[in-house]
Amino acid sequence: MAFAQQDTPRGTLNVDRSLVQVGTRTQLDWKIQYPSVVTDLVSVTNTGTIIPKSTMKMKVRTLGVAFQSGKTLLPLEGYWAKNNGKFTRFFYGTGPQVNPSSVLVNETVNVNDRIDFSGRGWSGSSWYPMHDTRSADPYVVVLKNGDRAPNYAPAYNQSTVKGFLSSYIDGMGRIKIGPRDLIILWEASTAKPGTTYFDMQDLVVLVTFE
Repeated sequence: MAFAQQDTPRGTLNVDRSLVQVGTRTQLDWKIQYPSVVTDLVSVTNTGTIIPKSTMKMKVRTLGVAFQSGKTLLPLEGYWAKNNGKFTRFFYGTGPQVNPSSVLVNETVNVNDRIDFSGRGWSGSSWYPMHDTRSADPYVVVLKNGDRAPNYAPAYNQSTVKGFLSSYIDGMGRIKIGPRDLIILWEASTAKPGTTYFDMQDLVVLVTFE
């Protein structure tokens, strides 16, 4: 299971003398500050817009794609944007083209920037509608550690979770990632929430903050 890189604890260490001889005792004083968890670093609006609370490095990886018609694999696109600007594509392809370790976005984000993500799938003849985090949309959701996967997505009964996603979801259907990670899930078809083919696993993206 992948976790976001954690900051090293920082602090000071003071010694009451510059030279310590054998057999003598000295006084050590230290103060340690541990890194904040993700809830202190970013906020996520009710639509899924991500808002950093400090200047950080944001990295984006595609964990998996599971989108097809019958046995034919269909491509998906993933986009991101900052401060309501134009969406920029960071991923295009099918499942076999995914490299989960590849960093597709490596961007410095500032305090109160508005970070949005968007995705869509190819039907075989045209693109399905774009689904993004700028407005409430049941076809895309942003989740942090401990969140429960959408209860209207029937695939989240662990037995049918796709292989690339299984290590990020526990047996209770809760997301298990690092404290500085966010996972974004998409349904790229036109299936209705709660129906068999609406599984929110068509495109899965991991966002980490450092």
